[in-house]
Order: sequence, then C-alpha cells, then structure tokens
Amino acid sequence: MNSRQLQYAVLLSEAGNFSHVAEKLNITQPALSKQILSLEKELGTQLFDRNRNPVSLTAAGEHFIREAKELLYRESQLIKSMEQFSSGDKGQLVIGITPFRSAYLIPETVKKIREKFPGVQVKLAEEGSEALRKDAAEGMFDFAVVNMPVDESVLDAVLIEPDRLALVIPEAMDSAFKGKDEVDFSVCRDIPFVVLGAGQEMRQLFEKLCADSGIRPETAAEVVNLTSAWEMACAGVGATLLPVQFVNGKRDSHVTVVKLKNSFYLRQPAVVIKKGQYISEYARYAINLLTKNED
Repeated sequence: MNSRQLQYAVLLSEAGNFSHVAEKLNITQPALSKQILSLEKELGTQLFDRNRNPVSLTAAGEHFIREAKELLYRESQLIKSMEQFSSGDKGQLVIGITPFRSAYLIPETVKKIREKFPGVQVKLAEEGSEALRKDAAEGMFDFAVVNMPVDESVLDAVLIEPDRLALVIPEAMDSAFKGKDEVDFSVCRDIPFVVLGAGQEMRQLFEKLCADSGIRPETAAEVVNLTSAWEMACAGVGATLLPVQFVNGKRDSHVTVVKLKNSFYLRQPAVVIKKGQYISEYARYAINLLTKNED
C-alpha cells in the first residue's frame, strides 16, 4: 500500500466512476482498476461495490477512505513542515478568502509578507464562505478568512476586526440621511433596495434587519455580488446594505453612505485553520497581521 493507491481510492470514492478518475489522473482505466484491485487484495477486503452506478463504497471502504484521507493529510503536512529546511524563506502561502475581503484585507497584508519573506508566493483561493469553511476543514489552505460561526471542533478560529454595516443611498432618496453619521434601519421603511441573492450572507443579514425593524422594503433589484450592489445604488436604482470596509475608499457623488447603529457584530470574521495543521513561519506572520498581533 502506498500514497498513490490511497490517492486513487479517495478520488474514486468521490467521483464514483473509474473512467472519470483515470482521465483526471491521465492514466488508463485498466491501470487504475489494477491499482485498486491490488490495494483490495493487500487489505483482504473489497472497498468498492462495482455493481452499482456510480461505484459506491462498501462498509469497509467507508472506514478505509476516512483513514486514507487523514493519512494523506498528515503526509502533506509533514512534507510542508520540512520545506523550510530545504528552501529557507521560499514557499507558497495559500489563503482562502471571499473576493470581497480579498479586496480590502489582502493587498497590504501581501505587501508586508513579501517584504519580510521575499521568496514566498501568495496564492489566493477566492470562494464563498460555505465553500471556504468546508475546504478549510479539509486542510486545503494555510488558513482561511470566514464569517463566524464555524465548527470549532474541527477548526481553530481567531477573531479579526468585525464588519460594520452601512447604508448606501442614492442622492434622490437621501433627504432623511444627509448630515447624519448613523441611522437606525427602521428609517428605511419607504426606500427601495438592491439586495444580494437568496442564501448569501449579506442577504440573510438584510432580512434579519428587516425582521428586527418590522419593515418590508420594496426590492428594486437582486444582484450576485457587492460590487454590482454598489453600482446599482450609484445608478439610483435603490439603496443597498454593504460592509463599511467595502465602501471605504470608494467615492461617488451620487450616493450617501451612512453607518447603521448597533451593527458592529452582525458579521464577525475570523481566521480559521484545521486543528492540528502545521503553520509555517510566514503563515503565522500573515495571521498575526490580520488579527493585529504583528510584532
């Protein structure tokens, strides 16, 4: 039994199809079948039920795949922990993060990392929060930045500066907001809104604010990302709810930006790492920068 066979078995358990896995691995299907059969012969038990389509795991196979994933993960962590001895300050730092947060959190962080570790390449894996939580729990990143809550039985979490929310209001609708630093969401009763798609966290926060304030504002448009919501507000379509960190640095004379009262902890982000995962020197430095614990 070797790491290659473990990898093949894991991939087959996920795809459920020999030809798809063989194509992905750039090997022939008979070669893949031979490796799996050799593994099963060595273990003395059948791992896959080939009479089903897609191919499924036997009870023994389910146990084996769980352990195989852990072994492959531990192997990758051992290799990564040894890289510093052979490459010095060279390496790759993989950060899982949402596109919105990468825009305001990462540029200055990457600059400082490169200044301290000029041989390190930073790779951003930009995904939605749910995908980030799943991949972080599987050790796919050096660390990820996601919104709480997370499964803290699997992930270690270090809180970072919370998102504060702001209203972005077109100038034609902002008469009640001019000159104010903060407003209560209840004043938005008669304003049409540009909202994010159902299921997105900002949409859920918007709906929570509506429910808490007892209002049901008109939905003027539904968009897929924060940038589109900002542009819609600037075009006068309707007001929108955005994190202050996203709005900071943006300027448009056609909108008024007003912070919401009592909204500091509506979105609490954190740096998360799989429990027991190796943390390189440059990953630890990056985490300290993001959590304001830098030297």
